[in-house]
Amino acid sequence: MKKTINWGIVGPGNIANKFAKALKNVDGAELVAVASRSEKSGSEFAKKYNIPQVFVGYEELAKAEGIDAVYIATPHPFHKPCAEIFLNAKKHVLCEKPVCINAKQAVELYECAKENGVFLMEAMWTRFLPAINEAKKIVQSGEIGEIRGIQADFCYFCTPDEDPKLFSNDTAGGSLLDVGIYGLNFAAIFLGSSPETITSVADINSGVDCQTNVLMKYKSGAIASVSSAINTQKPENGYIFGTNGYITLPRFYGVQEIIVNSGDGERVISKPSIGDGFEEEIYEACDCIRCGKTQSDVMPMEESIIILEQMDYIREQINLKYSMLE
Repeated sequence: MKKTINWGIVGPGNIANKFAKALKNVDGAELVAVASRSEKSGSEFAKKYNIPQVFVGYEELAKAEGIDAVYIATPHPFHKPCAEIFLNAKKHVLCEKPVCINAKQAVELYECAKENGVFLMEAMWTRFLPAINEAKKIVQSGEIGEIRGIQADFCYFCTPDEDPKLFSNDTAGGSLLDVGIYGLNFAAIFLGSSPETITSVADINSGVDCQTNVLMKYKSGAIASVSSAINTQKPENGYIFGTNGYITLPRFYGVQEIIVNSGDGERVISKPSIGDGFEEEIYEACDCIRCGKTQSDVMPMEESIIILEQMDYIREQINLKYSMLE
């Protein structure tokens, strides 16, 4: 019988709700604690999901017995300091994306995890979806030929009233860290994480990138086009273009089915996730922890650092600086 991994949630915000729901669908995992800076929000979250332990302050959860791992769901600038509290307490950490707000922070966090001998992974759920794995198999089979291009657009319209932190430089808001990271990961999955050139443009307003477009060229000659926005509506699709066909991935970051067009015609392949899409990454984290692994083979910290290096370079090109890094 496999060991149950007891989880705590750090920061009961919007994304934490999705994680809490998904955890109920994962065999061998149990949500036993939540930590918040607000007693009221922590207690309300605990009541909603029948969580037995509520902690006011993250340090108290870090010191608690019987908790194996935590999910960090705080705003972007607090990912690193929060994660360090738990890594130094020998607790395993699954941290919401971006794992840190720049590569330097991520390197330091990775070193902290290695020093403490505990598991650390960025919660990039897209990497674990069954439909993404199916697309990888089709690409590797050669059915659509040599990959010549990638396109990934994650663009939506939001207002400051709906999500104030998205429009604040003080919380590292904007589209790149929020949703552009998905497109960069999508490109890395199918073209590798080492483009030869990166060219970026952005619409920056009040210290955040409201819309960013990125072109990346690879040694093979393939080109990836990635766009992100918080003030523009686009179809949120991903495409893999080959010399003999292409694959369409509707809502690529949470894709449930893929459409393959090749010399064999068109076919739709349904590959749904277990639930909301977070379950697969939770299974991966739990399995790694049980096996004593400190890294995931699918989403290792080295890869998270490379993607952050790309985002650092993009921010340099579009002249976007975060106040907390100055």
